Parts: sequence; C-alpha cells; structure tokens
Amino acid sequence: MAGRLGSTSIFLFVFASLLFAPASALAKSAKDRSSKLEGTWFVLVHYRDVQTANPDADRWLDKVWTFEMRGSRLHWVEYPIVFFESQAGRFEAYKGNPRSRVLASWEPNASQQKEIDGGPRVNSRGSQSKSLRGNDERGWKTVGRSRVSGANVVGYHEDWSIEPTSAGYSFTMREVMGNAATGTDDGLTQYEVEEADEAGNEYRGRFDRDGTRTGRFRMTRTAPIRSLESSDEDESVNKRHLRKNANRFMRITE
Repeated sequence: MAGRLGSTSIFLFVFASLLFAPASALAKSAKDRSSKLEGTWFVLVHYRDVQTANPDADRWLDKVWTFEMRGSRLHWVEYPIVFFESQAGRFEAYKGNPRSRVLASWEPNASQQKEIDGGPRVNSRGSQSKSLRGNDERGWKTVGRSRVSGANVVGYHEDWSIEPTSAGYSFTMREVMGNAATGTDDGLTQYEVEEADEAGNEYRGRFDRDGTRTGRFRMTRTAPIRSLESSDEDESVNKRHLRKNANRFMRITE
C-alpha cells in the first residue's frame, strides 16, 4: 500500500509541476520548437569566379530553400534546379551546349517574378536536406556525421549551420572529405546576411564559395514550392530543351 501511495504521489507531483509551470518556461519551450525561417525561399546569387577563363565576368545561380520544423529540429532542403516557363535571360546555346548559363547578373523579368511569387517550381533531382538541432537564438547545426572505418576509406559528409547575427543570419555549408591517412579537405560555402527588411521576408548579403566564387545574394520568402510533372522530373534539362525546340519547329512547319 505504501509503495502504491508513493507512486501516486510522484505522479501527482509531476502532473502538478507541468500544470502549473511558469508561463515563461512554456513560452520558451514553444519558441524552441519554431523558427522565423520556416517557409519557402527563392535564393538568387550574383558572383564572379577567379578560377575561370573570364574572372571578371558576372555569373548567376539560383536555388530554392525550404525550412520546416519537425519536432524540435529544423529540416532544411536545398533545391538547385528551378524551372521557369520563360527562360529569357537565363540560358543560351554555346559551343554545342544548349543550356549554358548566360554570363550576366540575371534578374527575373515580370513573368518570371510572377512564377516565383506564386510558388517556385523545382526539380527534386539533386536536392539535399539536413536536420538541424538548436533554435533561432543560439543557432542551428546539423546532427551526426559520417564515420570512416579504415585509413584507406575516404569519408565524406556535409555540415550545415545557421548562426544568428546582428543583421539576420549566416548560412554555412561545409563539405568535409578525407581519411586518417590523408587528412581532410574542406569546401566552404557561406551566405552572410548584411541587411533585411522589417518583416523578415527578404535578406541580402555576401556570398562566398571557397574564396574563389564571391559576390552577393538575395533570398526572398515565397509561396510553397510547386513540383514539376513526373515526366519533367525524369527528363534532363537538356532533353527538355531539345524537345521544346522540336515541338516549336513542328508548329512552324505545319
């Protein structure tokens, strides 16, 4: 009987502690399970690459990031392939490559911006995702890493992190490859926010990839992503471009 009463007392004590927990503690717990970054972001980068034959040429790349809370962790997905109905100003045929990026600081035109605002269309091919632990106040970092079992086995893993800064955030993607015998070789990509709008829907700042690709980036909050049709998902960009040109030619000759 005494044992049963003891267990009941412990249960009632724990229940009462949770029931009458300070509001500040409950608010902090809820805050740790949320992030201001949650949602979909279109990321546009303008940069120059000192390791190319044209180091002074302006270049661009775009991608989509999504952030979603899953329990207490932040799930970050990067989609490197963004699709637009109109590819004006983005690609050109060059030396046999029908999908060469235009050497310019591409900016979306009116129709392209409308597509972005309505939810960017992405191809899941090549996408990467990480689960990060932390919160907006302390920052977020990936959980776990690859384990190499022998000196002759080359291991590879990526560490993603988000650090809070006075201007907003610093997004870092570190690629680590190597083993005990040869050491490691790191690749580092950073997006350092330097200014943000008051609503927290747009961030601008400095882009740096290994010190060789440097420039500026802009990330803008958008509507949720829209996936491509399954047939488009399985088709490479080059094949899709050639198919569209063939269809256009058929319409002209009919």
